[in-house]
Amino acid sequence: MNQLARLSSDTRARFTAPEFLHMVESGAFEGMKVELIDGELERMNPPMNGHSAAQANVVFYLAQKLGLAVVRAETGLVLNDSTVVACDAALLRQPLVENRFLTPYDVQLVVEIAQTTQSRDMGLKRMLYAQAGIPTYWVIDGVRRVVHVYADPVEGDYCSVHSVRFGEALAVPGSDVAITLD
Repeated sequence: MNQLARLSSDTRARFTAPEFLHMVESGAFEGMKVELIDGELERMNPPMNGHSAAQANVVFYLAQKLGLAVVRAETGLVLNDSTVVACDAALLRQPLVENRFLTPYDVQLVVEIAQTTQSRDMGLKRMLYAQAGIPTYWVIDGVRRVVHVYADPVEGDYCSVHSVRFGEALAVPGSDVAITLD
């Protein structure tokens, strides 16, 4: 005897990281900035001029001190089987030549520019990066002219949290150098 099919109350489409990456490679999101958060697509706003300028500054200062081989501007990061995000900048543990999305094992530092996204960057993204074991995470808050430094991920959050004002020396993790943002 035939029975009625019962649909789950949650009818949202969920994707895995490999499915999402396949869609990206096939051009499904051409002209859009999209992230995969816990299996769900989230559309991101395009960055404005102030964001782009802050991103260029941090990438320039890091590359000036450490070299272009280990510094990346806006790049994709596969955090786990259901989460793929874009970070504004990253400092690699070692140079990479493959054309692929980064993984938590590739990066020493992830940077987000928080011009209009402070709550997301200091909330959701902080937790995602800590859960993935990203050693150090900077949120550059251009409105308050401060860098929030998160380090030492333990059990899904960072144990060490402090802020560095623009104009003060900002220690670069995994190195003996510092940069100064203005």
